[in-house]
Amino acid sequence: MNYTDEQLRAIEHTGGHSLTYAVAGSGKTHMLVGRVLFLLEQGVPAERIRVLAFNREAAKEFQTRLAGALPTHRAAPKVSTFHSLGLSLTTLFEKHDLLPRRRLETSEAVEKKLAREAALAALKEAGSDEYPSQDAFEAFRAFIGLVKSDLLSAADAFRTFGLLPSCAYFVRAFVLFEQARERAGLRFFADLLSDPVAVMRANPTALALVTNKLDLVVVDEFQDVSRVQVELLIQLVGTRAHLNAVGDDSQCIYAWRGARPEIMGEEFARYFPGATRYTLSRTFRFGHRVSLAAAQLIGHNRNRMDTLCVSALSTPDTAIEVLRATSAGDQAAVVAAIDGWRRAGRSLREVAVLARLWAQTLSLELALLERDIPYVKAKDDLFRVPEIAGLLGYLRLAAGTLFAEPRAREIVRHMLSTPTLWLTAATLDALADAIVRAPAQAPALLMETARQAKKPYHETRIGDRAQVWHEALGWADLPAADALRFYASTTDLVSAFATAATSEAAAEKELAYQTLLDWAVRTRTTVGEFVARMDALRRARERYEAGGDAVLLSSIHQVKGREFPLVIVTGLEDGLFPSRRASAEEERRLAYVAMTRVQEQLLLVVPPDARFDAVWLGIPTRGPGRAKSAASPFAFEANLRTSTALGEAITHRLSGADPGASLPEASLQAAPVLNRYLGEVGLEERYQAPAEPQTVPVPPGDWGINDRVRHPFFGDGLVVGVRDKDILDINFGGTHRYIKSGVVAMERV
Repeated sequence: MNYTDEQLRAIEHTGGHSLTYAVAGSGKTHMLVGRVLFLLEQGVPAERIRVLAFNREAAKEFQTRLAGALPTHRAAPKVSTFHSLGLSLTTLFEKHDLLPRRRLETSEAVEKKLAREAALAALKEAGSDEYPSQDAFEAFRAFIGLVKSDLLSAADAFRTFGLLPSCAYFVRAFVLFEQARERAGLRFFADLLSDPVAVMRANPTALALVTNKLDLVVVDEFQDVSRVQVELLIQLVGTRAHLNAVGDDSQCIYAWRGARPEIMGEEFARYFPGATRYTLSRTFRFGHRVSLAAAQLIGHNRNRMDTLCVSALSTPDTAIEVLRATSAGDQAAVVAAIDGWRRAGRSLREVAVLARLWAQTLSLELALLERDIPYVKAKDDLFRVPEIAGLLGYLRLAAGTLFAEPRAREIVRHMLSTPTLWLTAATLDALADAIVRAPAQAPALLMETARQAKKPYHETRIGDRAQVWHEALGWADLPAADALRFYASTTDLVSAFATAATSEAAAEKELAYQTLLDWAVRTRTTVGEFVARMDALRRARERYEAGGDAVLLSSIHQVKGREFPLVIVTGLEDGLFPSRRASAEEERRLAYVAMTRVQEQLLLVVPPDARFDAVWLGIPTRGPGRAKSAASPFAFEANLRTSTALGEAITHRLSGADPGASLPEASLQAAPVLNRYLGEVGLEERYQAPAEPQTVPVPPGDWGINDRVRHPFFGDGLVVGVRDKDILDINFGGTHRYIKSGVVAMERV
């Protein structure tokens, strides 16, 4: 097997722990297989080595590649997932009566039921008769997983992870959930790690059954480990074994399940002292343009190791292009790019459209259906998105087709929940059943439900829904856009969406509405015509052949570890990506992962924004005004104009196509990263760089959108809005503050 010098250094490591930083596409699995082969060749018994992967697919792939590399009849080390190991330990401890025997429950329905009951009980204890929305229940389930992924109490986890004050009942609900789980004699997936780790921390007898039994533990995708998984590794390794971990802290994107980049950074030496650090800096996936853009983007993160992704000589000459479209708007440019790829003789399955939010793919779904371009989507397609189904339900009611739908009861339930009426699941089910049995009685049934409400506010809301249901019967000839706007206004739809338990859920819901509204505006159809058109698109969707040639629509989270010839990163809009309520560094890592899935062509979809165009095209700008939908700060941070021009020049020089290709101009701020890259690829020219990092005092009134600032109290931030020339809307790491320029001296970074 062939290895690079960097890979060989990590493979042939001897003595103590090791941590390898492997950039995207650097062949880390190839290296890890080589590492295991090296250990076996050095005489380490296979049974003394354990390889841990993060999911069954990764474990199976590693087993297959290792089996193909091993000599015939040579024993292979055990390869498993963390949870598979946890199951084995749980069984072991049950056998020794160190853990109570409990049944592993794999049904999500059972877990959801216990979580719902615990949440309601916690609210009742607090004197509240509120019935949480479905989003709140899902947020509580996520909180349960978050607590079990760490070593914190529920109260400490709530404070640490910065959840909304309205979710404070989660802390008590977690305690009630655990009590119910114990009474039922159940374990869920997360308990396969938290239970054995807890018993080993508390009981030396349990720890002695596990620790110091191995010589080597090899862990892939180490950036994804949670604190409880780190503790399991510490227990497994003990004082005898050594840990060989591989990962990329720039791809740490699972904070919602406990992963933190600090675990690969400053904390690693505390957990595994004396570790030798290696780097796989060469990517074999994409060319210099993408490496340069990705490096400049992720370079804005402070909480990371200073690794630099550099394209190897064998990589393709990956192109970067920019398309203009808003998430909820016209997708003609994106569809044209996909269609052009197909007409060039390429396969649609080579195309991946990646989004921060699932709702950012809805408008594209409609456009692809219109053009008869097949697609696949891991999430429910747009016709099963609850908000889309609910809003379309009112239009179907107006068109007279609602109760002819095979899924009429499901649609009616979505109608009653868009937006929420704070009804219990049982009440919603009973009301939906009654309406389907007697459609003409729907307004009366809603009014009867309103009279039973315990709070005047809820009674009013349900009564309003009864009225709008009655009025919808006369909408058939109205413009569909007017009907949707009227419904949104009457029900305070957007305001209700904003109260969702998480900012992500709120954004998903609002985007779903905006997508449907924008489509109605652009089609200029009546309600009846709009419903007929949507039904035609639904039938087209149902005709798609499973397993056929199709475009992939995916969230970024779901494609980590994969690669595609054509990658389209959609929805690069400020406020959506990055989300204003999310960690800026977490969001930036997500953008980095999206960009580094590409092999041949990267298309970045940004909204029309004159300021971005000025930077991308190198044309004068009129000043700091704010576009209706501004381009994501990440589109600026990647320094795309310089990255593409310099990447092209490097490619031409190294390939010999144009040895004298001139380097483009670059800013002083970009020079350090660019100079480092030039050195890595063996070119001697350098850009002029500042002698040291500098900050420049800025006079009042001299700020513009996307300027980076340093505030003496709030730290570094990004200007995302300007009001009245001297009031700045500044995003400080996800927290927005309105700062009057000139009151406190700020510096441009």
